[in-house]
Order: sequence, then C-alpha cells, then structure tokens
Amino acid sequence: MAGLAISASLAAEPASQPKKSAALQQKPGEPDVHTRAKSPPNLDEPYRKLMNYGRELGKLILAEAQQRHPTVPRLTPGPLDARLHQYSSAMSETDKQFFFKGRYDRSRARLPENIEQWRESPDIANPGPDLANWPNSAFTLPQGRAYIEFEPLSYSAGTRAATPQPAQYAMDFLLRYGLTDDIELRVFGNGPTRTLGSTQSWNFSPLAFDTKIHVLDEHQEIYLPALGIEAYIQTEWLGNTTTSSGTQPSINFNFDQSLPWEIDFEYNLGAVRILESMDGKNTNVWEFSFQWSLQRDFFDKDFALFLHGYLNAPSLPRVPTAVNRAQIPATNSSNGDQSVVGAGFLWTVNSRVAIWGQSSFGTNTATPSLLSNLGFAVAF
Repeated sequence: MAGLAISASLAAEPASQPKKSAALQQKPGEPDVHTRAKSPPNLDEPYRKLMNYGRELGKLILAEAQQRHPTVPRLTPGPLDARLHQYSSAMSETDKQFFFKGRYDRSRARLPENIEQWRESPDIANPGPDLANWPNSAFTLPQGRAYIEFEPLSYSAGTRAATPQPAQYAMDFLLRYGLTDDIELRVFGNGPTRTLGSTQSWNFSPLAFDTKIHVLDEHQEIYLPALGIEAYIQTEWLGNTTTSSGTQPSINFNFDQSLPWEIDFEYNLGAVRILESMDGKNTNVWEFSFQWSLQRDFFDKDFALFLHGYLNAPSLPRVPTAVNRAQIPATNSSNGDQSVVGAGFLWTVNSRVAIWGQSSFGTNTATPSLLSNLGFAVAF
C-alpha cells in the first residue's frame, strides 16, 4: 500500500514542466561522470517519477529495517544510496554468520562458492565437537584447522556383570587436525584415570590414534546422508595393567542426515575388537557396534539438546568394554553386550568455544549404570 501511495502522489504532480533534479546537477569541483552517476540534462517525466519513487521506497525500506532487524547496527546519517549499501552489507554479514553457524549446513559449506569462507576462520560449530555425544560426525575439519576437545569430568560407574573394571573417573581428550579438507588426524585418550573399588589407584590411560575421512556430502533432495569413514587403533602406550586392554582396532562408517523439524540424525555403524576373558584365557573378539544421536537446536542456533546412545561400544574407546564371560549369569540375556541411552546439551558459546554435558544409563547389568561427561572444545 505504501508503494501505491507513493505512485499516486507522484502521478498528481504536473507533467508540463520537467525539472532537473538538484541532486543530479554537477557543481564545480565535484567528481565527473567516471566517479558519480550523472543524468542527462533533460530528463523526461516518467524517468524523473521513477527516480523519485525509488528514493521514497528506499526510505521506507530503511525505516522498516530498523524496526524489524534490531540486530543490524544503526545506520549512520548520510546519502540515501550510502545508507542502503550499509544496510545490505550488514544484512549480508548477518545471513552469512547465520548460515555458517548452523549444524545442518555443513555440506553446503563445502560447496565451491562457500568453501573459502569456511576455511578462512575457526568455527567450533562446523563440523562441531565429536566428544559431545556418543557417535562421531561424518565431517572433518578444514585444512590447517584444529580442535582441542577436553572433558575434565568423565565418570563411568561399575557394573554388576561382564567387566573386571570397577567405577572410574577420567579426563578424556581428543586432539584433531585437518590434514586436508577431507582427511582429519586425531589422537584420543582417557588421560589421568582414577580407578575406584578395591584398586583405588591413579593411572594414565593408553593413547588411541585415529583418522577420519569425509567421503560424501549430504544430498537432501534424494535423502542421501553425509558419509565418513573413521578408523582408530588403541595402543598400550602410557597405559598399565589396570587401564590397558591390549592393542585394539576399530572401524566405523559415520552418517549425518537432516530430518524434518530441523532434527539432525547422526549415526555410526562399525566393528570394534575387545578383550574377552573366559576360563582364565584372554581372547580378542570382534563385535558389531552402533552409536546414534538425535539433536535439535532450541531457543537459537547456539544451544542444542540431544538424545543419544550406543550398542556394545561408543565410537571412541571412552568406556571399559573388556568382557569376562565367566561372570555373566546364565540367566542374563545381555550376553555381555553393552546398551546405553541418555541425553545432553551442546552450547556454542562463540565461534571458537563450545561446552557440553550428558548423562547416560545402562539398560542391562553388563553396562555401567551411569555414564556422565562434562567438557568443552576450542577451535583454532
């Protein structure tokens, strides 16, 4: 309606006396045609009306912008075209930050027209921390970028069957480096570990060396999830008889998929080798592993809540998984398989720092009754 009102007011003006706009008259000492727009000396009436209409419409846009977009900085006084340029630049920057902050745009950030923007500055939300929940994402860091992920509190309760290890406190860490845009080098460990029960000792857990390869971006139009492949080998380095269960490899296929209602579905399918004890003999056994997470932003794109869980083992060796079959009662249907379900939050403080916490519960006697973690990550 505002546009119609402007048009009506302009149409009511007399058309017999064309006038040259004072704003378009070049004064002595002003820039010539190469540096500012200069209109022909004789403007016809329709063109003059169109210019006036554009100016009035621009003023309405700016007035409305200041009311609708309070996050955009206040426009400085000046010529109309300068203020419009300032407004469009501010909105472009706001949209860009909103786009790259979203966890659901990690595939689009890798497109040719966006990838340089993605590489140029640290971003803790893209691809996001891996220690926050049980599965790992399909995405890797940009080349040359790094994350430090650390959990000063990682608690694992004891179990009533299937594991020789009692409850323990640990300080998990994950160091990540983008070798290329699609290959990530990683080092993981449980760090200093306090083992409770009859042992009552401080130890250091062994290191695990990990690599993740981003294979495929998500294609929402054909419901194809993003895919990554991750493999690690847990060593005996820095460990001892309390914390080490031998050299154990694992491989996972990591998937990320956007679901309706802005839900992010993250899931891993793979195999992990664990130490199994039976009748006094230790044997390395391969087992299927599955991890999952359903995550959604609440309030804004800086705060997310998630449900998650795993079967047999998490995506990284964060929980004792050694199995003593002799300790499993014949009536126990778990057969030593661990099963975990829980919930947590992820808060993106700014572009460099994220904080998370989670608590999960074992669904059978072969699983720790409680698993709780509190941690943070920093992007470089």
